[in-house]
Amino acid sequence: METDTPSAPATAGPPPPQPPGAAPGLSTRSAVLQAVAALGLAAAALGSVWGAGLLDPAAAHDEPAVCYPPKPADDPGYPALCAALNRPDLPVLLGAPETPVSIAQPGSGPITLADGTVLSDPSARVQLGKVFVQVTDNRRISLRNTMAFPDPSLLPTTVLGHPAATFSDHTLVFALDTRSTTTAGSGGIARHLVVAKGPDADGGSFEFVVWRQDRGTPDDAALFRVATQVLPTLPGWVPGP
Repeated sequence: METDTPSAPATAGPPPPQPPGAAPGLSTRSAVLQAVAALGLAAAALGSVWGAGLLDPAAAHDEPAVCYPPKPADDPGYPALCAALNRPDLPVLLGAPETPVSIAQPGSGPITLADGTVLSDPSARVQLGKVFVQVTDNRRISLRNTMAFPDPSLLPTTVLGHPAATFSDHTLVFALDTRSTTTAGSGGIARHLVVAKGPDADGGSFEFVVWRQDRGTPDDAALFRVATQVLPTLPGWVPGP
């Protein structure tokens, strides 16, 4: 049995070759996330999908799913993000009008550092069949931070008059054998769209990511359709001129 999840929290952005803290201008959260071991990220992500029922075929619904109630560990901003993303026309925006939402839940969970400091940015994740879409409120990561990563897939763009950028990375594939042993490996492509909250690239940002459980190529047009409709409904979004 396999399931896919982004290989790192979306807020980390494309991983740079420098050691944590070496790249100027990176936020504390970005540097910390680069230092987290991949196995730890995989375990946290697997716990999230297992707890939400993503590995259980019986978890699918014939009717669109409502957002999971927030847990004590979830960021207080999660309910608003989930309500905005889990909109009635989401299947149409994603190009799958006949596929109802099966799961709507929190995205990446909080990270606790060795000194007890908890870092958390609210996120929400929705599944429609084999397609996943996630939105994250990057409170500490600006678009300028994202653009500083030396990644060849990173391309500048605009969304609703705001500066933005797209990039790609790989998902992690989790496989469970009959002895409940978990292994992880590289999966399909995840497409990211990072959009500045305001008219410039310096403040916070919102990040959308789309990936497929069947390792198919995500639809960039669908990614932009979702962002264009969801962004104006997100707390903290500054309307353009």
